[in-house]
Amino acid sequence: MLEIIINALLEEKNLVAHETMQSPGDGSPFEYGRRIGHYAGLDRALAIVNEALSAEEGTEHGNSRHVGKRWVQY
Repeated sequence: MLEIIINALLEEKNLVAHETMQSPGDGSPFEYGRRIGHYAGLDRALAIVNEALSAEEGTEHGNSRHVGKRWVQY
């Protein structure tokens, strides 16, 4: 199930990038910002999924757990 979600996010991100390159819109700063924001939002969603997976697969050491690139105390 998670693989399906990740693939859907990657496909949408790729589609947004291609659509923006093929048809950049009306050229207004608003339209450019909207498209960049959409792309960045998809990128952030993928990062959140990766962080969640890293936390789930983290290695425990005493009272801390390696999550992504940082140590979290619990």
